Amino acid sequence: LERRLRRALGNFAPLWPRLSLPSVAMMDSVPAGGLPAAAGAERDPAAQERDEYEKRVRMFSEFLHSNRATWEKVLDTELANHRCRIPVELKDLKKAEDGLDKRVLQQPVKYLLAWEEALLSFMKEVNEKTAKQLKQTLKLDIQGSFGRNHITPRGMNSTTLHHLMKVEGIVTKAGLTAPKLLQSMHVRKNLDDGHVEQRDHRDATAFVNSSASGAMPTHDSEGNELAIEVGLSVYKDYQKFNIQEAPESAPAGQIPRSIEVICEGDLADKAKPGDRVQVTGVYKSFPASTGDFTNGIWPARLIATNVTLIKDMTEAPFVSDDVKNIKSIAAREDAFQLLARSFAPSICGHERVKAGLLLQMIGGTEKNLPNGTHLRGDINVLLVGDPSCGKSQMLRFVMNTAPLAISTTGRGSSGVGLTAAMIREPGSRDFTLEAGAMVLADRGVICIDEFDKMGQNDRVAIHEAMEQQCVTIAKAGMHVTLNARCSVTAAANPIYGNFDPSMDLAKNIGLPDSLLSRFDLVFVVRDLTTEEIDRKIASQVLRQAQQRFNSEGRKRGVEQIHSSILERRQEVDMRRTQEATEVFAKGIPRGDGEEAPEVLTVDFLRKYLRYCRRLAPKLSEAAQAEVAEKYCDMRMRFQSGFADLHNPNAENKKPRLAVTTRTLEALIRLATAHAKLKLRKDEVLPEDVQEAYKLMLVAREEDVPEHAAPAAGPASGDEGGDDGDDPDYQPEGQPRGQKRSAEEAFPGEAAGGISSARFRSLQTLVGRTFARLPEQQIS
Repeated sequence: LERRLRRALGNFAPLWPRLSLPSVAMMDSVPAGGLPAAAGAERDPAAQERDEYEKRVRMFSEFLHSNRATWEKVLDTELANHRCRIPVELKDLKKAEDGLDKRVLQQPVKYLLAWEEALLSFMKEVNEKTAKQLKQTLKLDIQGSFGRNHITPRGMNSTTLHHLMKVEGIVTKAGLTAPKLLQSMHVRKNLDDGHVEQRDHRDATAFVNSSASGAMPTHDSEGNELAIEVGLSVYKDYQKFNIQEAPESAPAGQIPRSIEVICEGDLADKAKPGDRVQVTGVYKSFPASTGDFTNGIWPARLIATNVTLIKDMTEAPFVSDDVKNIKSIAAREDAFQLLARSFAPSICGHERVKAGLLLQMIGGTEKNLPNGTHLRGDINVLLVGDPSCGKSQMLRFVMNTAPLAISTTGRGSSGVGLTAAMIREPGSRDFTLEAGAMVLADRGVICIDEFDKMGQNDRVAIHEAMEQQCVTIAKAGMHVTLNARCSVTAAANPIYGNFDPSMDLAKNIGLPDSLLSRFDLVFVVRDLTTEEIDRKIASQVLRQAQQRFNSEGRKRGVEQIHSSILERRQEVDMRRTQEATEVFAKGIPRGDGEEAPEVLTVDFLRKYLRYCRRLAPKLSEAAQAEVAEKYCDMRMRFQSGFADLHNPNAENKKPRLAVTTRTLEALIRLATAHAKLKLRKDEVLPEDVQEAYKLMLVAREEDVPEHAAPAAGPASGDEGGDDGDDPDYQPEGQPRGQKRSAEEAFPGEAAGGISSARFRSLQTLVGRTFARLPEQQIS
């Protein structure tokens, strides 16, 4: 070995004169204590970094002790709720030291590790017993106003690397939660002497750049072979998911951007596909460790320090005046008509369709029975009609008014894209779950345009999601169930583009009964060619065009909803301390010599609907009886084919849409939604059932029978008849009365001892029997 060293040093002999070695005089000038402090610091950067680390630990320890009582309460509260992430406000850091908040956002790795060590030391001083019982290390959750560091995934670029960022978006793909090795324990393989060696495995996700992370020791210092003890090793949860910028935040015509997020510990499995989240974390690059060459392009991921679900962040709070205005609107007799008129006011006519969409946005009451049965409360609506009737515009208004809405089209969507898919990660054999449109719209609304253009197999895929409100996947050895609790609003054209008068309604629609039965309301929108309607539509369109030409360049009404999440959040913060929302819209275009109609503002309509959704009324006994009677009436009308069972003749017999048990549930949901619209907190009244029943009949283009139409006071039913084709249909605010019972209609038969229920059953059976017989046999 000595000969080899001399031979190697001899090869470098020609280079010795070029080396700038210190002279003897220079060495004599060095003090006995060694080199000066500055030179030592330059030659030992590790010592300088260690001093800065200890300085930051002392600084945060002083910060905690300066307000000891408050931090003791914060620690006790968080640990009592089984949370190990202690919130720290940026404004408090700025008060402690000017500019500290900005330095934390720019260089979070330098501060977080030191501050977490100071926090653990403070915890040991305050409550040593609790500190020993900690199952997870204490972490810091930096909160407050991030300023320019609060962005969407589109803003993540090279300038944000190694910064503390706050990113908002939708979880589109989530990986499985797996245990990750944090500390490995090793024992001697051939000896059972109780010797244990440990090795920490902290990588870039722990904000520590350790070159030996992942390396397993094979021998100890004495040369004995080691083996890992899996049971004694320490693990933590690990998960990766992708967040994509929200559809309303993405620029028009551009593909939404997404970034990958790494969650560890208590943050794993906190978000699922479809959730809107706000993730706080450090944006770091992960260079590849293998290979002698690199192209310089490394994947960058967000290491999460906090994951928060976005629920009510973008909604403006209620003011006392708002509640008063909402109750005053609900107390009006024409409240239903006013709200329906305020729904998409730019579209002329279609009062019935607007009333149905209004009830859909309010929704019924979801029920989860003790035996595990789930009864949906969301209302599904299908619009089938001629082209250029405003169906897509009404879908657009629903999408822009609802708190959470996803828009798609029939031709541009597949069954997997609407539900969920299992995707194999490139370069690995792992499968990840990617949510579809209906899963992303959980607790919201999904708008499907051109529903008739969707393929048959794709339509079958959404059957389960529409009724059971979940998506079940059994692929790649995995069985997964995702929630899809959303309302479906679909628009379609008839089978031949326009309605064919020679064909019945069911053949014109061209959709199977298994799919139609899942829609609570099936509206038929016709393009009626009458001079009066055409002039009315033309005048309204021209008035709106004139209003738009003279309008200012500011956003208002529906246009205001197209802004991004951050802009809406800023507007909400600005309005938080201001007055109540304006109730009635101003500057509504009107015709010559006409009064401007009363129309609610879009903001107030959204508040009204949000206020109604909080209520959960139940069916009263009278309403239950009314629901049963109306359902039996619709069922018998469908089976017999007669429009009116009390007048069975050949003229009013025609094929109708199927009436199933789902129609009964739809009637209950619509009646509950109408009761919530009237702000009834406790019970659903029979008049709510009447309104829901009339709305379902006129949606199916069926005439409301005169004996079932309410009239004012004890007058006969003929005075309150409502023709389903009346263009001036009013959902509420018209005279109503009571239906005559069987005893009043037939007093002689009732006196004979037969009950009214049996008499109605006999009457129905006789009507059905004569309807099936040919005329010759009857004569």
